[in-house]
Amino acid sequence: MHHCSYLRYLSKIILIISSLFICLTRVDLAAAEERTHSITLVGEDEWYPYAAYKNGKLQGWAVDIIDAAFSAVNVKVTFKSAPYARCLMLAETGQELACFDSLKDSRLSKLLLFHDEPIFKAEIGIYALQNSANSNLQVSDLRGKQVGVTHGYTYTDEVDTNQSINREVAPTDLSNLRKLLRQRSEYSLIYTRVVDYLMNRYPDEFSGKIKQVGSIGQNSLYVSFSRQRAESAKYAELLDRGLRKIKKNGTYSKLEQKWNKPEP
Repeated sequence: MHHCSYLRYLSKIILIISSLFICLTRVDLAAAEERTHSITLVGEDEWYPYAAYKNGKLQGWAVDIIDAAFSAVNVKVTFKSAPYARCLMLAETGQELACFDSLKDSRLSKLLLFHDEPIFKAEIGIYALQNSANSNLQVSDLRGKQVGVTHGYTYTDEVDTNQSINREVAPTDLSNLRKLLRQRSEYSLIYTRVVDYLMNRYPDEFSGKIKQVGSIGQNSLYVSFSRQRAESAKYAELLDRGLRKIKKNGTYSKLEQKWNKPEP
């Protein structure tokens, strides 16, 4: 009888100790989540107003959104800049954790890991010279045409898999527009807010000389994380959580207003 009582007593002690251990483990995990982590992300160096290297640092609407979203989940971000093609390569090879801003298309989805919540949505415009008689163009209207694109960019599966489009590749969006002016291409594919900024930045060069004649549509853009990094899934999930937080608490709307009309 004494032996049975002892065993019951011992079982209770073990159960209490186990419960305490589980509680302490949960507390430690919760504390670990609250601790600030530090990561480095690479953004494009010449894609204003979304991301560009200006005045000695990477800045833009996407930079502010990503920074605010990660800050909301206690992650401190250091930003680097690179041309977009190199930015993707660094993430694909695991040399860097992630690159932004990327379309979640079929090609990149095989190479990189994407989160769920878009950073923002943006329109890819079809641009032509001011004297063009065309309007309301779509991808199907680009068949057989000389179309300006920017090196390393993707333009949705519908465009990228269309082999009937003759591509005139430029190193930057600015160069892409300049080729359009010189009639090296009949059309240029560029995000509308980037064109608005460039026309404001270089009014003498572009004002009254080009216009939007069509659209590829509104597209969601993301941070593309390296599939070679074990921590990528964790930070992709944290970014989603942070984006939902700042969209709910009004921070996202404030940043959207801030970047509505960026300075030249």
